[in-house]
Amino acid sequence: MDRKEAISKLRLLVNRELHELASEYDVTIYRDGKVNKGWAGHVFERHLQLPINSAQAPNFGSWELKCIPLKRKKNGELVFKETMAITMIDPVNVCQKEFEDTIFLPSYRKQ
Repeated sequence: MDRKEAISKLRLLVNRELHELASEYDVTIYRDGKVNKGWAGHVFERHLQLPINSAQAPNFGSWELKCIPLKRKKNGELVFKETMAITMIDPVNVCQKEFEDTIFLPSYRKQ
């Protein structure tokens, strides 16, 4: 699946409740009384019909699906809950693309 098709499929989930989707896709949210940190990403992987994996390798050959949790500040502003590290970059792929088509521009900016 190419990245544009995946983004199109993921947009179908806008305004859907992730906890309900986790149940629908049989994704474990709580394990041993603690939140499974990667559960939301697993929901998206299942939605895209990928096997759940946590490998440090691209999900789709040349690109990687990442989820970043958000939290709401006291003033109501949404901010990232934690930092994210990208540990695998395919330099050949990056050099062959315009910046707007690389992994470095967040998908919400590509509309």
